[in-house]
Amino acid sequence: MATPDVPVSDTRQPLGPLAERGWSLHSSDFADADATVSELGKLGDRLGTRVAGRAGSFEEIIEPHGADDAHPRSLSARYGLGALPFHTELSHRTRPCRYLLLGCIAPGSPAAATMLLDWKTLGFSVEELDLLEGTPMLVRSGRRSFYSTILAPGGAFLRYDPGCLEPVDQRGRMALALIEDRIAGASPQAHQWRQGDILVIDNWRVLHGRSPSDRGSGRRLARILINA
Repeated sequence: MATPDVPVSDTRQPLGPLAERGWSLHSSDFADADATVSELGKLGDRLGTRVAGRAGSFEEIIEPHGADDAHPRSLSARYGLGALPFHTELSHRTRPCRYLLLGCIAPGSPAAATMLLDWKTLGFSVEELDLLEGTPMLVRSGRRSFYSTILAPGGAFLRYDPGCLEPVDQRGRMALALIEDRIAGASPQAHQWRQGDILVIDNWRVLHGRSPSDRGSGRRLARILINA
């Protein structure tokens, strides 16, 4: 469990580590959902504009779901209560949100960690970056499906989500295999939640996932998505 960078009530420079490593950890004494969501909103509003999630809400409470009761196009529908793979939030949209804010209402028992991985530490060569930036992929999003690349022009962000990316040719299969291989050999940061913790994640830089969970564990996180 990492030491919080700063109490959430400290308004001087609460987001400094976000620029340094792509995520920032904050502590609070809040024990209920409304207070946690309120603090997430205050931090998020300092960063940009709120983005609606999959269900159209600007403020969400998320819990682990089995494959049988998850949203049909979510990662949980594919992986259930097993480990959720690393991904970029809102990869199924033309422009993924810039920041992801998570606040712990209840860590659950047994607790499931949130995994963090800076994609820029994966050691891609110039040639590999060209492959990721130049190879079209089909991004499945129902009737709004579109074509894009894993790496945005100029390396602005990495679009990665095994639940919605589909290769259209051999180069696409190579690009996905490259990402999967580097993630498999990486050493991610595991955040073990405590009640009141708040994580601010640069979604363009840091992939996130979740360790396995149990049905009925009681794990509850508040989530807000932000465009900068």
